[in-house]
Amino acid sequence: MAETSAPPVYPDLGKLARDLFKRGYHPGIWQIDCKTLTSSGIEFFTTGFASQDNSKVTGSLQSKYKIEDQGLTLTERWNTENWLFGEIMQRDKLAQGLMLAVEAKFQPGSNEADGKFKMGYAQENFNFLADIGLNSEPILNCSLVLGHKEFLGGVGTEFDIGNTELKSWKVALGWTNETATLHGELKNGDTWLASLFYKANEKIDVGVEVTKGAGGGEAPADGAPPPEEQQGGDLIVGLGMIYHLEEDALIRAKINNVVELGLGYEQKLREGITASISTVLDCNNIKDGNHRLGVGVALQC
Repeated sequence: MAETSAPPVYPDLGKLARDLFKRGYHPGIWQIDCKTLTSSGIEFFTTGFASQDNSKVTGSLQSKYKIEDQGLTLTERWNTENWLFGEIMQRDKLAQGLMLAVEAKFQPGSNEADGKFKMGYAQENFNFLADIGLNSEPILNCSLVLGHKEFLGGVGTEFDIGNTELKSWKVALGWTNETATLHGELKNGDTWLASLFYKANEKIDVGVEVTKGAGGGEAPADGAPPPEEQQGGDLIVGLGMIYHLEEDALIRAKINNVVELGLGYEQKLREGITASISTVLDCNNIKDGNHRLGVGVALQC
């Protein structure tokens, strides 16, 4: 992105609070991530998931190479569903703050293919992002975020070009400074969320999230099991925190109004190796509830 104080793209609005409730929790799965950078500048990222319920193993392998002189980033990815992904992106070369990209995916077994063209443009007070499908039934996604001092406002739409139909819309308002971020979003007039992230001090981060309907969570990582769907119309109120025990360790905790308690611990074992363990407990039914444990290991070399 351009080297200006541009506001974030729309998907990153409210990210600090969202990460506090989702990042580091992987209930019901074993997860391993490995990231490495070769001497030639190619970055490899491998991730794998194993479900504890049915022992299904999924994962992906991604490589990324940057050509700095041309402002290009080349990305390739393969997953265990046998999908091949590729992306060519150029940033800040034709104009400062301008991003252009072409993305494609292909499954050899079924010959199914798809692609999209993406464009972004960011300056000091706005950030625009759009993508359009390169197929016979293209969908256009557009979003715009405006920033003024500590205030943020955004709008996003999904438009079916073939049927000239507005499929979905969303609007967001926010306020942020060095220690706190307040975020609110309305989707399609019937789903909304509000969140607050507050950095109490260097050791403690706290957050509050209120959602009605589908909420504002991000899609799962490639290959990960999908998150449990929130029942339509339910109002969920959650409280969460992170406490940094020391330089290389932290604990996580969260609870909501349906008495689901999440706990997590993360420890940097040595340079390049981080391990984490987390659980989500159904406190309404301690004896026979759907308690889920997750373990993750991240390697970087």
